[in-house]
Amino acid sequence: MNENDKEIDWEKLLNRMDGDSAGEALNEEELAMLAAAKEMQSRIGAAKFPEEEGWQNFVQARNRRQARRFTLVKLAAAAVLVLAIGAGLWTFLNRQHPPQLANETPAGKVRLKLSDGHEVTLGGSTQVIQNNGIASIKADQSSLVYGAGANRTLVTAMDTLEVPRGLQFTLQLADGTKVWLNAGSRLIYPAAFNGASRNVYVQGEAYFDVAADIERPFTVYSGKVAMKVLGTAFNVNTYGPEIQTTLSSGKLLVTAGQESTVLAPDEQAVYNDKNGSLNKRTVEARVFTAWKEGDLFFEDATLLDITSYLARNYDYVFVFEDPTLEKISFTLDMRRPAVLQDVLNQISHSMNNLRFRVEGKTVHIMKRQ
Repeated sequence: MNENDKEIDWEKLLNRMDGDSAGEALNEEELAMLAAAKEMQSRIGAAKFPEEEGWQNFVQARNRRQARRFTLVKLAAAAVLVLAIGAGLWTFLNRQHPPQLANETPAGKVRLKLSDGHEVTLGGSTQVIQNNGIASIKADQSSLVYGAGANRTLVTAMDTLEVPRGLQFTLQLADGTKVWLNAGSRLIYPAAFNGASRNVYVQGEAYFDVAADIERPFTVYSGKVAMKVLGTAFNVNTYGPEIQTTLSSGKLLVTAGQESTVLAPDEQAVYNDKNGSLNKRTVEARVFTAWKEGDLFFEDATLLDITSYLARNYDYVFVFEDPTLEKISFTLDMRRPAVLQDVLNQISHSMNNLRFRVEGKTVHIMKRQ
């Protein structure tokens, strides 16, 4: 036997891999195999183990050691050892570091900016924010209520209600109109409507159930679009490049520049800010208003559209590892759970070719291998 072709004591080598440093010293061949095994461990632990590169490195290392002539049996045994170590390490790492779940709750707070410059953080216990002659304002954990005061002075200054990503909030204006604000939205309005008209301004998404008042029309402004009503329930969505106005009940006059259209229930006006067009189409209103009832409802929607909504409503970021997955169509109808992970589980059960990997507040979407 060549002096450099010494036998490898596999039991001694495995003990050294388990952390036993007090045993018999390793010979040159055993030290080389230990180094190769540790290299494999580090690559598997980093989830970066290029098989072809690893094999080429092994062959090169073997050729450099011309004096070391392993038999085929020894090579097979070495491969079994390395694979066993890698499998054991993989199991250990997954046991010690289970996959992250999308269970974080939003950290943002709803804020009310009063016309006098004061700012109030909402979402806690019930509180009386303001109680003067113009209006009384009361807030609880999820809603804000304005009550008209005895002072009928015309109000020109505006209050602003801002709802961050991940939260929803409801508001009752001084005239009795109810407004549901979706995540990432803003409403600008007066504390009281003491003039000849009722005007508010919205960004994001809001559902309005307008209190009827023939003498004082109610108008919602969003960008270049105005929605004028007497007594109507409708939804406004300004998240994307288009402004969508969807009517649930009543009648609604939608105006944009020189164009206008009147909506009936289950009709939608779409204003395109790029070309200034205003079009009307028939829709199922529930698709666009389900959020107000606490539902997640998507009908034949793309995964990109669904995840865009989920990102805003749960305050997460979605990353498509494979862009082709963005165009997958999917129907989802469920109650809105408190945490995003429940939604991801539902999608995974219905579309078993998808896999989600959560890293902090980022969700990676990929094909299941």
